[in-house]
Amino acid sequence: MQLKQRPNRFLYLLRYALPYRREVALQFLLMGLAVGAGLLKPWPLKVIVDHVGGDLPLVVAGWVVPWEPTALLLLSCLAYLLIHGGDSVITMGSTLVATLTSSRMTRDLRAEMVRCLQALSLKFHDSHRVGDLVHRVAWNTQVVETAFQSGFMGAVKSALTLAAILVIMAMMNVRLTLVAVVTIPLLLTFIKRYAGRIQQVSRRHQDQEGRVSSRLQELLGGIRLVQAFNRQGWEQERFDALSDTSIATRLDMTRMQAWFGVAVALTLGAGTALMFWIGMREVLAVPQRLTLGEFLVFNAYLAMLYAPLSVLSYTASSIQSALGGGQRLFEILEAVNEARDRPDARPLAEPRGAIRLEDVSFAYDEGRPILRGVSLQIAPGSMLAVVGETGSGKSTLLSLLLRFYHPTGGRILIGGQDLSECTLASLREQVSLVPQEAVLFSDSIRENIVYGKPQASEAEIVQAARLAQADEFIRAMPEGYETLVGERGVRLSVGQRQRIALARAFLRDAPILLLDEPTSALDAETEERLMGGIEAFARERTVITVAHRLSTVAMADRIVVLGAGEVLEQGTHEELLAGRGAYWRLWQAQHERPGAVVPAEGT
Repeated sequence: MQLKQRPNRFLYLLRYALPYRREVALQFLLMGLAVGAGLLKPWPLKVIVDHVGGDLPLVVAGWVVPWEPTALLLLSCLAYLLIHGGDSVITMGSTLVATLTSSRMTRDLRAEMVRCLQALSLKFHDSHRVGDLVHRVAWNTQVVETAFQSGFMGAVKSALTLAAILVIMAMMNVRLTLVAVVTIPLLLTFIKRYAGRIQQVSRRHQDQEGRVSSRLQELLGGIRLVQAFNRQGWEQERFDALSDTSIATRLDMTRMQAWFGVAVALTLGAGTALMFWIGMREVLAVPQRLTLGEFLVFNAYLAMLYAPLSVLSYTASSIQSALGGGQRLFEILEAVNEARDRPDARPLAEPRGAIRLEDVSFAYDEGRPILRGVSLQIAPGSMLAVVGETGSGKSTLLSLLLRFYHPTGGRILIGGQDLSECTLASLREQVSLVPQEAVLFSDSIRENIVYGKPQASEAEIVQAARLAQADEFIRAMPEGYETLVGERGVRLSVGQRQRIALARAFLRDAPILLLDEPTSALDAETEERLMGGIEAFARERTVITVAHRLSTVAMADRIVVLGAGEVLEQGTHEELLAGRGAYWRLWQAQHERPGAVVPAEGT
């Protein structure tokens, strides 16, 4: 799959924060207040140790505070309470703003993912499982939250905290500050060593999670078949095997992150122990170079120094882990869309013009052609029927007319305009499609019928349903047109779903109508009535219908017989029967006894 090249992917994810500048600015403000509150936390303890429990005077800006120890103790306790209470309130506000911002960013990323998926060609969708794509949109999109909150905001807060703490520590004792920062190069080394490995392991885990989701989607989608063939046990074994593999990849990722955590903890622990040793020697020195209270404050700042260092380390780990899943997003966001319009594309000018196929070839896979040099001329306002054995390329022909795929050779024109040169939206606005498998959404019957024309009036809806022979069974339902059809129309029979799909196409009222096996699930009587409706609707429209049942194509102005992707013959129903070729053999197989003589003319 081809990918478009984007700039740094981490920075690309951060762009989802741009629409929420006010929220981000508020987060920065709260972050500054939180850092300030954190820097004040150790000082009440210094006052208690040095000036309440000890005999050192409290000096502020050169002025000796003449307070009794009890008053200083009370003031220190109140200050501690206010600092921690304020920090808690700031943290709560920051958490709420962060949750709102990251949730909106995730929503925006999901929206872009869905836009991309809807725009990508069927060639892309044919090569990806639905369940895996659902998993990417539902779960992998949370990478944007990790990139922004844990990555960007976490790094900024940690860097701000580090800078402030280092300045204060250096003002208190330069020697101890140098001891404290000696661990930083080691941490950077660990980050560089483990980051790439964590991302690779995370990617394998996310891929496996996608396989689990895909298998579950296929299992539930085919539950009737599973139960009918009593394959529940076998399906459970397959699902359990995939789940076990997912657990193994999760353990690999956790093990890698755990070793990274051990390395970070040992490094920070060694730095702290070294600071204890040197710091207490400063306290015990004669004369004393550091008070006990200052040592405790320095130790508190050391913990505060190592906390953001640890956060930065784990942030690097979590970002690499998230970007492992993020790669699965960029496979969609960066995919080259083969269905996109050309820069010079123009709207379809003559949708009611003649349709012409000039030496059209197509292959889903290279070296395995489905259509081979097909040339056809379809007059405006006529009906063309395409017949042939299974796999002859009939449905593929309709897909090319809608530009679901592009011909690998030749071209298709409507009104003299090459389809590759017209905008996709203008082409599909002029075409109604009834697919081979009637696709319904889990809405009401009404919503499914008006899908292609949401502004349709009640009279138009009913008229389309009547033409499709659907109005009678719809009204017989307890809720009529408001009846919910269930997921994929499961509450309706195949024939009912087919007629609703036809009503939807009729209501669209487009100048070009494509029918792919429109009556395959109908009984003979309903089919006969429906064909009358199609014939009435087809007046002044160009209709191309694909069918196996030849009784539905006799009324067509012209019939084309495909075989192995090539046009074997074409003509009217009577002409093809008289020719006793491929069409005659298909007709004989469906309507006559083997070996029976079929009249040269007639139906």
